[in-house]
Amino acid sequence: MKFLHTLKQDLNKTLINGGFAAAALMTCILCFTASAYRDNSNDKSYSVFEAFFSFDRKFIEGHDEFASIRLFGAGLSGYISMFIPIIVAFPFMVSFCAERNNGLMRFTITRSGRIRYYLSKFTASFLSGGLAVMIGLALYGIIISIAFPSIDSYGLSPDQLQWAAPDGVPAAVLKNLLAAFIYGAFSTLPAFFLSSFCKNPYIITCLPFMLIYIWNTTINKLMSKAFESGDYEIYDKLSPFMPDSPRQIPYITFSEISSAQTKMLIFNGAYLLVLLAGFIVIMDLRTDKGN
Repeated sequence: MKFLHTLKQDLNKTLINGGFAAAALMTCILCFTASAYRDNSNDKSYSVFEAFFSFDRKFIEGHDEFASIRLFGAGLSGYISMFIPIIVAFPFMVSFCAERNNGLMRFTITRSGRIRYYLSKFTASFLSGGLAVMIGLALYGIIISIAFPSIDSYGLSPDQLQWAAPDGVPAAVLKNLLAAFIYGAFSTLPAFFLSSFCKNPYIITCLPFMLIYIWNTTINKLMSKAFESGDYEIYDKLSPFMPDSPRQIPYITFSEISSAQTKMLIFNGAYLLVLLAGFIVIMDLRTDKGN
């Protein structure tokens, strides 16, 4: 019960601030950078935002790529995949850095206890990052459901509908929201770990962005070189270790789980535990109690 009380206080600090609202709003805006349509005649790709202003309603209603559920499913594939390490750091960074810089952290740790304090901070940052991205995606979904046609209006065959939304539209929406939550929650981990030894909010937000960009670029280059040499199994080998792999968790059928999916779960579980343990060890070794 004491942990829940501490967690409630940390969640209030993390969720009820401008950083959380900004993170949700930025997520919503960046979702509109996802690719909506590719014109094969000139090989030009149109984002959701561009498509809305570039094509008339008749054209949109004649191409099922513009179905709102399809666009909703693509929401996390635009520039948000690049900037999400920065976005998810906003909610907890505002309260955590303020608590550290004004000297309150020493008294809070003394009152609540070290381990309870560390786990509460972790849980609050994990939940706030996930909720910010999930709410941002939900806002995006509401807007595109108004601006673009529903998939039922295209008169697709049952096989086409099954491919677009295997378990139905409501289930597809819920899975996408859950994927957004998990993706956002895991994306907070690098910034959370950095906060154990860094007070500068700019470094806490920007360094994870640089590291994840390098991580993602390196794996993509390895895949490209492997495809060029004819190794088409490289995707299954490397995709479990991509920075955005946690968003695939809601789509796993555990009765038919593949080896690549098993690797992805093990990797992300170890990734979470290592960074959490690193945060606890570093904070616990500090003689200044985190200040």
